Amino acid sequence: MTEIVMNQSELAAEIAARLREEVAAAIKAQNVGVATAAPTAEDGASFGDFLKCVATNDVQRLRAVYKSSKALDETTGSGGGFLVPTQFEERIRAVGAPMLFDQLVAAGRGPLMLRTNAAELALPVLEQDQAPNVESSALVGGVRLIWREQSADVAESEPKFEQRIFRPHAADAYVAASTELISDAPQALEDTLVTLFGRAYAVLKARVMLRGTGVGQPRGIVGHPATISVTRATGGTQVENDTDTVLAMIQRLLPGSATAVWIAHPFWRSRLMATRLGDTLLYIANGQSLVYGDTLAGIPIAYSEHLPAVNSAGSLVLADLSYYAMVERASFSVAFSEHVRFLKRQSVWLFGVRIDGAPLVNAPFILADGAGNNTVSPFVQIAAGT
Repeated sequence: MTEIVMNQSELAAEIAARLREEVAAAIKAQNVGVATAAPTAEDGASFGDFLKCVATNDVQRLRAVYKSSKALDETTGSGGGFLVPTQFEERIRAVGAPMLFDQLVAAGRGPLMLRTNAAELALPVLEQDQAPNVESSALVGGVRLIWREQSADVAESEPKFEQRIFRPHAADAYVAASTELISDAPQALEDTLVTLFGRAYAVLKARVMLRGTGVGQPRGIVGHPATISVTRATGGTQVENDTDTVLAMIQRLLPGSATAVWIAHPFWRSRLMATRLGDTLLYIANGQSLVYGDTLAGIPIAYSEHLPAVNSAGSLVLADLSYYAMVERASFSVAFSEHVRFLKRQSVWLFGVRIDGAPLVNAPFILADGAGNNTVSPFVQIAAGT
């Protein structure tokens, strides 16, 4: 009896040992090619490698090396891709340097740029679109110093504030690439995708800052209620009319706008170059960067294909963009799918950003000259005409 029990015990031990071996072998088979230790930033970290990790859904490496987490879409509650690491995000932003928007920012003539991790951002701003007391100014929201006799009561004078709510809207860039290229050399896509996305983002910001509708996207300057529209001069030669129109636009610009910039449709250039006061040209052409480039009446000029055609309203704009705010969600996101264009043997990258923007004033400023209808604004555009 004892011998039988011992044989049964030995058999049970042998079965247990074989099970352990099979389990270990199965675990080893499942972990082929997967690092057991957390990788470090020195383990070939690059934007190309990051994209490869997104494509293969290598969550372990994305978290350990790139500290990247899922980008969630509040409207659906489902995951929408991975957040781009900060070092690559800055590289993507830097690629937009040759584009209009980034040139304006670099020259100190761009909009107020804010970033947030929240779904919305509230900014308290002065109500500057009310008729001011003749002893005050709309620029200070109605606050004024009031003369007071000795021992007399202080007269009431309070600023008026309002809240501007910015809710960054989602925008995506859709880039398809062959499955073979992604499988064989994902890093080869790195420079191309960084350049494409970075410049596309700079173009998007310029477009919405100028002509955004405000419906599902930021609100632009052209046609905004705060933008003054100046009627084109008529009755003279083309040069005389253009010169008079330019001078009228300068007159309606908010005084003290030291960072103002002209933004013009490219086809305005030859006409602006001809403007003159007597024998003095208003236009000075340097042909270099925005900082030292062309000026009109001493104000730098930038050209944008995103403005309407020359005969349309808003084809020439004079703007102090310090009165425009653009709010970005802090991180880009990137997602990958090999299914969307499966029959074409292509895979798709989807880059996502979230931004909002709008002028910080609701209407033109009323001057405190007592007339009641003399207005100026940080934003002036040309009306339609020839």
